[in-house]
Amino acid sequence: MSAPDTRAVNVRMLPLVLLVALSLFWGLGPSIVKFVALDGVPPLGMVVWQTGLAGLVFLAICAIRRVPLIFDWRYMRYYLAMGWIGLALPNTNMVFVMREIPVALMGVIIITAPVITYVVALIIRLETFTPMRAAGVVLGFAGAAVLVLPSGSLPSPEMLPMALLAFVTPALWATSNVIAEVWRPKDGDTFALAMGTMFTAAIGALVVALATGTFHPIWIDFGPSDWVIIAYAGTTVCAFALFYTIVKLAGAVYLAQVGYLVPLMGVGWGAWFYGEEPTVWLWLAMGLVFAGVALVNLGKKPAPRNTD
Repeated sequence: MSAPDTRAVNVRMLPLVLLVALSLFWGLGPSIVKFVALDGVPPLGMVVWQTGLAGLVFLAICAIRRVPLIFDWRYMRYYLAMGWIGLALPNTNMVFVMREIPVALMGVIIITAPVITYVVALIIRLETFTPMRAAGVVLGFAGAAVLVLPSGSLPSPEMLPMALLAFVTPALWATSNVIAEVWRPKDGDTFALAMGTMFTAAIGALVVALATGTFHPIWIDFGPSDWVIIAYAGTTVCAFALFYTIVKLAGAVYLAQVGYLVPLMGVGWGAWFYGEEPTVWLWLAMGLVFAGVALVNLGKKPAPRNTD
């Protein structure tokens, strides 16, 4: 194979390599959160540093690129909604429930977000009803039911309340997905919007953490969990950059395939770090959710490519 042919193959393979890398970062999230939660870091305390440090990185990127920072009503509405509904609340909830539930279970729960997104969009009439996507919703919720309802699907029956509470995280992410589509400023720079979203989440979480006495002073007795929090902020930035790079190179439909890799990576990370052994119920639920997400994605009409 000649050098030009080799380069062409490498270029074609790049989106796949980036997709696998993104799934590794996203699949690692529940394992990171569980480690910090088990170490006793308050949920809001972690969110403050995760989003605040990521916001600083995005601010530096905007400064290097000389992107103007805009804070009018359109932008502030987007920052507040995405910062709280898309970041602060779901991430705080995930830290809270990860003290009790396995990493693999959370990994399957979070991929129900595309299914819930379609339901929310359908309710507010942003999407139209299609039989294929409706079937995907049914399969997705059937998978969720398999996770929590049959006897023996959970490691212990006492875990059921926390498992049900875990679904709040993908539900909030789904709501933020719809908000992002409706309220995103059309002229907004991607990294500037990310910066505003991160800082809004960090400031809001900081205010509540100080008011409730759950702020985590990372500089006191700096230990392994604090290093992990910093690493989590770094993976947040890397995942965001990968996300938009894949969209630019291959489109949103191609990116949607990451949903099939993330839970597999989550199960793998959970087995690696915590010795978790997935049950037959978990694999069945994962298969149903996979099928549901596939139908929801396949039933969506392709949108014009945005290469901003």
